[in-house]
Amino acid sequence: MATLPVETGHDAAPLPALWEGRREYPEQDIQPERYRVKTRTFESATESVQSIQGLILAVRAARWLPAAAAPDDAAPPPTQCELVAPGQGRWVLEPDNPLSPTEPRECATCPMNQWGSAGAGRRGKACREKRLLLVLRDGEAIPIVVVAPPTSLAAVARFVTRVAARRLHLPQVKVRMTVQPTRRGAEEWGLLQIEELGLATEAELAAVGALLAEGPVGQMFQAWTSRPVHQDAAL
Repeated sequence: MATLPVETGHDAAPLPALWEGRREYPEQDIQPERYRVKTRTFESATESVQSIQGLILAVRAARWLPAAAAPDDAAPPPTQCELVAPGQGRWVLEPDNPLSPTEPRECATCPMNQWGSAGAGRRGKACREKRLLLVLRDGEAIPIVVVAPPTSLAAVARFVTRVAARRLHLPQVKVRMTVQPTRRGAEEWGLLQIEELGLATEAELAAVGALLAEGPVGQMFQAWTSRPVHQDAAL
């Protein structure tokens, strides 16, 4: 369960009186760490874990289409299209021009959102779609982001629907997330699994609410959840 205060571990040295009670962090450096779904684990820049347990605070859509880039170009390609509203993208007519005109595109009818549009004989879509889960892990005070790939969109949708059917909010349900390895021929990938562990108590929700209400963590949470969509081509 996501509870406060957070302990730093039994081996941590006691703080001198000068720092007792202080919670001052450089606001510009507090960013949620990203965990990607791999074949059997969740992997971030610093660790690989078998499971993640805590509260899902929010779920955001991420969808974009990178423009074609030269094979020898080491820089990330510019964005051809990005999500600006649920089901609607903004198509950039001249991706290399920062002042390029744009036009709206409906995701449902866009040819780049059709299976097989990835090219080179692949079954996938050219348009890259993921779900970003903002998660507060048990025993931590800064949320992380779990990046759900296209193969795990259905698992996220099922969980969100189950929570909504009971008229609950996402952070009211404690979860454990794992990765189920899946294989088709020589191809292997991981599927996100979301297991419900029960409901958070009033005390737990109050502690989480206080954590996200103010300070640098609160500002990060507000910035992350206030956007209609969350774009990040690095994902």
